[in-house]
Amino acid sequence: MASNELPLQDFKREDTCNGHTVHFDDIIYTDDDCSPSEAMDDNNRHVVFTTDEPNRQLNTRYKSGILKRRENTITTVDAPRIILSDEGLKTGRVSPFINFPLFVSMTIRSVGVIFGDIGTSPLYVLKTLFDSPPEEDAVIGAISLIVWSLIVVVSLKYAIFILMADNRGEGGPFALCGLLTGPTSRLHYRTKQFVSIICIIAACLLIGDGALTPAVSILSAFEGLVIVKPSLESWVVRLSVIVIILLFLIQRWGSSRIGIFFGPIMILWFILLATIGIWRITYKPVIFKALNPWEAMHYLIKTKKQGFYQIGTVFLSVTGLEALYADLGYFGRWPIRFSWFALVFPAVLLNYLGQGALIILYPKFIDNPFYRSVPHWALIPVLVYSVISSTIASQAIITGSFSLVSQAIAMGFCVAFTVIHTSRSIIGHIYVPAVNYFLLALTLAVTIGFQTIDRITDAYGVTVCSVMVITTILYMMVIRCTWLKPMWLVALFGFFLIIDLYTFAAICTTKIASGGWVAIIIAFSLFIFSFSWFYGNIRLSNYLSKHCKTNLIEDLPNRLGLTSFDRSLNDDENSNISVTNDDNDDDDDDDDQKHKERNKKRAKLINNEQKNESISVVENLQASVLIENVEENNLYKKNNVIARGVGCFLTTSKKYTPYVFENFLNRTHAYPEILIFLKIEYARMPNIDDDQRLIVRTFGNNIYHITSIFGYTETNISLFNILHLAQQLYHIPITNDESEITFFLPYQTIHVNKHGWRAWLRLIPLYIYSILKQLYPGIPLNFKSVPENTIHIGILADC
Repeated sequence: MASNELPLQDFKREDTCNGHTVHFDDIIYTDDDCSPSEAMDDNNRHVVFTTDEPNRQLNTRYKSGILKRRENTITTVDAPRIILSDEGLKTGRVSPFINFPLFVSMTIRSVGVIFGDIGTSPLYVLKTLFDSPPEEDAVIGAISLIVWSLIVVVSLKYAIFILMADNRGEGGPFALCGLLTGPTSRLHYRTKQFVSIICIIAACLLIGDGALTPAVSILSAFEGLVIVKPSLESWVVRLSVIVIILLFLIQRWGSSRIGIFFGPIMILWFILLATIGIWRITYKPVIFKALNPWEAMHYLIKTKKQGFYQIGTVFLSVTGLEALYADLGYFGRWPIRFSWFALVFPAVLLNYLGQGALIILYPKFIDNPFYRSVPHWALIPVLVYSVISSTIASQAIITGSFSLVSQAIAMGFCVAFTVIHTSRSIIGHIYVPAVNYFLLALTLAVTIGFQTIDRITDAYGVTVCSVMVITTILYMMVIRCTWLKPMWLVALFGFFLIIDLYTFAAICTTKIASGGWVAIIIAFSLFIFSFSWFYGNIRLSNYLSKHCKTNLIEDLPNRLGLTSFDRSLNDDENSNISVTNDDNDDDDDDDDQKHKERNKKRAKLINNEQKNESISVVENLQASVLIENVEENNLYKKNNVIARGVGCFLTTSKKYTPYVFENFLNRTHAYPEILIFLKIEYARMPNIDDDQRLIVRTFGNNIYHITSIFGYTETNISLFNILHLAQQLYHIPITNDESEITFFLPYQTIHVNKHGWRAWLRLIPLYIYSILKQLYPGIPLNFKSVPENTIHIGILADC
């Protein structure tokens, strides 16, 4: 492929580069300390330079100041996109050795957003563990179970191992799905589809948990009012409802602002937990026996059935784990690990030991050991602070739900809800209004319906433990099928799976009948809608690939009988846009595959008998096939009418015409005088300058392909403004009168095929998909065009 000479572009940054090089696909931005030769290897090929920073933190270092434009040029093989190279996106870490101030900031925020759930579990775990005053051995055994759950499940399994499985910095079930269904996975296609469905189930369970966590945390805090004044019991639910509403209303401010505000509050909370725990431990140091793992094993052996049932309640001490993993994309693994091992784990451990010491000393205090541990004079201040901390505790699962839905939208598992980026420097900080208000409605229903903490905890553990089992299984598959590690490592990690299955059995035995069914119903309802969208998209894609014809854009001038050439608007025309390279374009790969399948069908005309004939016969056959292909696509001989004006067709490909255009030609036998194919791309940057927004290719006379690039914070996209910018920068003959420009958008209608014995299996999900498709037709809501100038080209897909 011929290379093109491109000058280095201007780019803004915050501090000195210090020898680092920032790579944005095909443009290398560097500082004066880096020599130009670093952009080449010995064979004069393009070399990718990246920093060690993760993708979502990279932009924070390059916001202000100017990197100087160099006079020399560098050789590239692609067009200058403004999308970050994948090589800089895979680590998903914020290292203290690279950017210490950023590491400190993310650590403080992670304490405020992620660990509130685990940090407020001491409010209710021991309270719900025993029904009557326990003996000393029972207290030590139960505390030992809690301690070693924190060590084995949280510290080892999640903080060390699970956080290693990030997909471009993101965590959660869909991150595992991306690793297992990606190009490096060894799984079969059918297995990948099955994995996708399992991940959808896990995500639905986790989002359902988002409705239970705020109810559990906030109710448990307000139940301290009963100790202060028993007559205030009727106000517990009312005050909880008010706080829940306020919590969800502030989400639109964004997790970045919330995290920096919540972080110091939660740091003080963990210091308070540790202080109370140390004070109570001094009264009964015998509680340190709980650090011996044998005490936990001995307790389970001794109590048998009772100990097995209590496992479900002990599990509440580690709730919030899946939110910890789902929020990986917000903060990075190193801030999360440091927060846990340096602050959260020691504080929670000491508080549980302190509560155990108190119960050994005063067994009757089992009714509410946390508030009984607090000195009487500090009860009201601690109550107020616990309410604030419990409110913050709900933040982890809420932000985790936003992240999950955003990943689901990107992978085609969810309706394309509006996703608002709340940070201009960190791409992972998002807010999804539809999910926020959905969780608010569910949380209010659960709080008002269950009324007390004891009832909600029965439903609470089912969802979290189910997700934990799925995560463990998927992680084991990643070890073997994606990372290609030996089987003995998979078997070693199976130790955690045994623990998960044992816990899951205990929870299902004790909690489903007494309230866990609510969580299952919530998750199942979410799964029906998500699976319907996933399955419907697959059916629609298969239909379009079989029945909707597309052709190469470069062949279009010949088909229309026009002069054919393919070039980009280059520097000679005062433009820095060069020829695009589509070799790595995922959208075009599907089109390439479709055309290959068509060619295979044509190749079947040559059977085994023809192979033995003379070469001339084969050449004649190939020529006839070529003539047939030319006649099929020769639009010039069909007397098409050239309509006056500009026609803009939205497309997802850089190589092929959209099926909307082909349908329009087949129905009207006309095409616009000026024909534009417009593709929208998004960069991992907050904003794109207008002089770098467009990549323009021209085919023949008045046929253009425009790729318009937007930053993730640019929410309102005017289609006319894109064309007007192309007219200003590249002199495309577009009128300034918007009324003379017509935008052609796709509109897909789903017809459910009821024929065949398997029709009833797909009937319900496809009907749901057809309804969702009417509500969310696929054109982003932020695409703005004048209704009078917009034509929707419909297609009836028989699925």
